[in-house]
Amino acid sequence: MKTNKKVQETLDSIESIKEVQVSPFFKENVMHQIRNATEDIQEATWSWFTPKFQLVTLVCVVVLNVMAFNNMKENTYDQNVSNFAKSYGLSNTETSILN
Repeated sequence: MKTNKKVQETLDSIESIKEVQVSPFFKENVMHQIRNATEDIQEATWSWFTPKFQLVTLVCVVVLNVMAFNNMKENTYDQNVSNFAKSYGLSNTETSILN
């Protein structure tokens, strides 16, 4: 019987619920505060990624690419193959005991 009484009390309490009176500009004020908060977060997130930093990063990447390209240009294909063969012991320049 206790559970039926609690259920009935709960259902009776629903009848006492009334509509809340709110300012007509409540939604606009809340939305304005939300927009301001998200703009502050976005500004703080990308504040370190300034155009100056982007330019410096781009220059560094270009310089590294030019240096790598020049380094690759200096080494010829034959040098690369001979270095590879020497490192794995496939070179014919070494003399063998059996020869």
